[in-house]
Amino acid sequence: MYIVDADMSDDPSRRRQQLWQAYLALGRTLRTLQRSDPMVPGSLYLLRRKCGKPNCRCAQGQLHAAWVLTRSQGGQRRLHPVPPDQRGYLRPLTQEYRRWQRARAQWVKQVAALLTQIDQLAEGRRQPWPPPTPNEPGAG
Repeated sequence: MYIVDADMSDDPSRRRQQLWQAYLALGRTLRTLQRSDPMVPGSLYLLRRKCGKPNCRCAQGQLHAAWVLTRSQGGQRRLHPVPPDQRGYLRPLTQEYRRWQRARAQWVKQVAALLTQIDQLAEGRRQPWPPPTPNEPGAG
């Protein structure tokens, strides 16, 4: 996303422009992270499974269905049954949480890219000092 062209890498003006563009993108991501909409961690989905009774309809393939909210708690996946009247309420809340998670991951990538660009810009400004003496290896 924030790749410096090889032929433009030594152009400080171009690097500053790219840095500014990365900074603006970071601001857009921050606005998503600052939203005040409520959210619920987890995923809402329709779980279908067998009950294990040999004469039940699920043994012939008609699985039992139940809406659940799944999330990780203490490193383990937990399923929470969702009553039918709560599905409409929970769906936008879990979607907002996923939106926030994606924005947070994007934030981490953008900050890393921004720091890389800042370091590249600083490297272009860096001057060797003290100047090499004629007796040192690598001197003129």
